[in-house]
Amino acid sequence: MSYTIADRYLIKKLNTNSILKVVLEKGAVSRADIAKILNLTPATVSSNINSLIRDGLVHEVGIGSSNGGRKPMMIELNENGKLFIGVDIHKDGVEAAIVNLAGKILARSERQFNGHSTEFEDDVVACIRNVRDFLPNMKLDGIGVGMHGIVDTNQSISIYAPAMSRRNIALKDYIEKKESLPVFIDNDANAMAIGESWFGQAKGVRNYIFLNVGRGIGSGIVINGELFHGNRYAAGEIGHIRVVESGRRCVCGKYGCLDTVATEYSIIRDVINAIHTGVSSSITELSKGDLSTIDLNMLKEAARLGDKCVLEALDKMGRYIGVAVSYAINMMNPGMIVFGGSMSVLGEYIIESIRSTAINLSLDECAEGVFIVISSLRDNAGVVGAASLGMQNLFKST
Repeated sequence: MSYTIADRYLIKKLNTNSILKVVLEKGAVSRADIAKILNLTPATVSSNINSLIRDGLVHEVGIGSSNGGRKPMMIELNENGKLFIGVDIHKDGVEAAIVNLAGKILARSERQFNGHSTEFEDDVVACIRNVRDFLPNMKLDGIGVGMHGIVDTNQSISIYAPAMSRRNIALKDYIEKKESLPVFIDNDANAMAIGESWFGQAKGVRNYIFLNVGRGIGSGIVINGELFHGNRYAAGEIGHIRVVESGRRCVCGKYGCLDTVATEYSIIRDVINAIHTGVSSSITELSKGDLSTIDLNMLKEAARLGDKCVLEALDKMGRYIGVAVSYAINMMNPGMIVFGGSMSVLGEYIIESIRSTAINLSLDECAEGVFIVISSLRDNAGVVGAASLGMQNLFKST
């Protein structure tokens, strides 16, 4: 069989991507081991490794051990060979971080919207510039943006950002013009799902769902190793599953959505309401009597102290999430559900009620073998996931 130049280029690109992924997953690895893992010839591996070394993506790190014969030269990822800015945009503000190829955060910045979240683009750019100022001499290779709401990844447009009451925001074009770097944008939960597959619990998992639970609730769905965006880029809106009959009105206009009972805001609201009805809680002392100052760290400390009021509120929240997760398990039959987002800092107090409720309500055949775990990225999932959008593009184009 003869190959055209285009065929040879595509084959080389696929081989290079595969080699880079092996190095990323395995750490220090020899050329011979890479050839064995990928069933490639030693010559093909050496040629591609040399290209990756020239591009600064991998480097040689010394001699490895041998069971006989010549000791191999080990290849390792050059962690700082490429750097990306990850930008996580949520209802109240924006966070940006410089992230390397190992998922390590080198610098970060946060900025609250100044009460004008309907005109937030300048705040986003200001946050990006602030984080760039921490490492002014470092070459950056792109910006990944995880955006609240529905994002058309084909046109790189935010179709609808409900918290900002905005539609059709050309955020990619705006940031690229200001920062002169390529920008990659997706829904925030989708970005977190990608980050989890690169650096977290979902490494090597082909079918999984990432739950982004924070100021709102969304999910990123991965099927056969690829993000599933849905027909209109709106897949994963798990926060709008009804879990309470005749419940509170949601921002979407419906009633009883998961978003109304299982977010950062709702857990704080429930604790405050309980205290106002006379329930005793260490939160009163931790907040020095000012309940408006309650935050997740305060709730975590109260939970650590065994505060019954807070623990019951968290358990109730977990059961609501578990109901929604059971629907997802029955529909998708995933191998893993990852609980992440800002609420994951309280994950150890929520995960069991999520797990037990979801498994009990799911069809046995669908629930068998599913792992329900806390994201290892915790509250870094937003920025690391966003940066992963740029890294993913790098792997596709290498």
